[in-house]
Amino acid sequence: MMNKEYLTEIEKYLKSKKLSAAVFAEVYDHFVMQISDLMTTKNISFHEAFVYTKLNWETELEMVKADFFSFRKIARIEKTIVRSRFKKIIYSSLLFSVLLGLIVPISEEMFFYSEILILLSLVSILMYNFIWKKMSFKEYQQISFHPLLLRNIIVAVITVPLFGYFSETFDFWKPILNQVILLYCVMVKIQLLYFRAKKINVLLS
Repeated sequence: MMNKEYLTEIEKYLKSKKLSAAVFAEVYDHFVMQISDLMTTKNISFHEAFVYTKLNWETELEMVKADFFSFRKIARIEKTIVRSRFKKIIYSSLLFSVLLGLIVPISEEMFFYSEILILLSLVSILMYNFIWKKMSFKEYQQISFHPLLLRNIIVAVITVPLFGYFSETFDFWKPILNQVILLYCVMVKIQLLYFRAKKINVLLS
């Protein structure tokens, strides 16, 4: 039978894995149910059941490097969730910036006003985070050097000039192209700030 001491031991172990609140709650429930079930069906002690359960979750709770550009280590299960979130951020930002770039041949004025609107959105979410104390200035600095931003900036800086060099038709320094790349990075940053405001883990470096 599970008692307070056992529950505290489970909680202490899972807290050492530095899981986000949502993942912690879910894994904690699984641990409690699995250990209780093992104690009942196999008629073993809590500590034996606890060892079995930890071994069963060993792969998911293994501490791994979060990202190539990150110094943090997180549980593998957390990394899987964060990477899935990253992909959504990347795809939505890429789609949005490309669609805005396609506006240029139609109306450069519309593109300009779209830029202003996006920058105002960035300022607004920053003000919201600071005024309502959703995020400290230190966290904002970390967001500015977020692995997702750094990786995509490096990829853009390397691939775009190479493509232009070999195709001889793509001018990296053309202002509109630079603006589209910057808009992409701004869209990534807006989404990172939004997730932080909602206390959703987006992996600070």
